[in-house]
Parts: sequence; structure tokens; C-alpha cells
Amino acid sequence: MTLAELRTLLAARLPTRARKAGGAVPTGVRALDDALGGGLPAGQLTELVSAAPSSGGQTVLAQLLLTTRGAQQRVALIDGADGFAPEAVPADTLRHLVWVRARNPEQALAAADLLVRDGNYAVVVLDLRGLGERALLKQPASVWHRLHHAAGGAAPAVLVQTTTPLVAAVPWRLVLRAALPLLRQRVPREVLAAGLTFEIARGHSHAARELAG
Repeated sequence: MTLAELRTLLAARLPTRARKAGGAVPTGVRALDDALGGGLPAGQLTELVSAAPSSGGQTVLAQLLLTTRGAQQRVALIDGADGFAPEAVPADTLRHLVWVRARNPEQALAAADLLVRDGNYAVVVLDLRGLGERALLKQPASVWHRLHHAAGGAAPAVLVQTTTPLVAAVPWRLVLRAALPLLRQRVPREVLAAGLTFEIARGHSHAARELAG
């Protein structure tokens, strides 16, 4: 599906709803929500850096889908490297999810810009893990500033998942400390989520000064 077709589909199926800036969307991962002061901040970008697929990033996404489903909130996922496995989460958690599978960084970022501006989503997840680091680092800072501006206008919470710091002037950047692969831990996913730990690499006040400058 092209971006034009996606835009047409969204317009036909989902009437745009006005969202208010401010507030937070809980992820269901306590350590992450505590670090962010309650959840993903609405109208802002949050970058979550995880070194590998086994480090817990998939667990965060699964818990986010479960939590937003319980609150009947819509989520958009832009899957940059086709890494999302819908069969790994309960089918009911997918009912409020729009899943876009991108082919390259440019397409992923363009889809994110479109969905962030759409106004129908509590959270937009831009998962860039698995894409080539060199190609991602070539993206101009203006791309991120455009996404910042779009998020502030339409007010979704935007979660950008990366394997290395990428997002220019991001208000929050958290690093997910390494966790054991899911296959080695025969415990429920919610138990894994409870054991995740995060390091705040960048906080809101620092980012606010940079954006203001």
C-alpha cells in the first residue's frame, strides 16, 4: 500500500478526532511509566533505545498494546523492518492497532508523519530497530523537527524505538538495559515487563532548553 492509499483509507474509515495536548499514556511497564512521570507524554516524542530485539523492546510494545486496548485507545505502529510478530501477543490486543509495514527509513518516517497528524491515535509507535544504522543517521534533523511539530499539533504520544540514539532534540530518551531473550525465560510476559529497567539518557528539561534555542 502506498502512502497515498494509506491516507485515503484513513480518511474513509476513521473520522479525525481532536485531541488535547498534555497528559500521558501509560505503557503498562511500571519502570518506564515511573521514569516518564506517568506514561508516554502526549504531544511529544519519546525515544526508547534498546541494543537488540531480545533486550525487552518487544515486551514494552506488547504491554503498551495490552494497556491501550484496555483503555480503548487506538495505536498506530510503523514497523520499519517488519519485526513485529502479531502472533506473539493476544489477538484481542490488536483490535485497536493500525500496523504499517515500511520498506525503508524514508517510507517509515513519511508514514509516521502522516499518522501522527491524523489525530485518531493515542500513541504512534515508530519502530526503526532492524534498519541500517548508516541510512538512519543520514536522515536530516529537519525530519525529526517536522515530527516534533506534528506531534505537538495532533497531540498523540509518539514512541520511537531505536538501537542507537537518533532523534534530534527529543524531550525524553531512555535506554533499556539488556534483558535475557524471551525464549530463555519461561515466565509470563508481564513478569518480564516488571523486571525491565531503564536509564534516563535525556530528560524533559534539557530537551526543552534545546528546542527553545
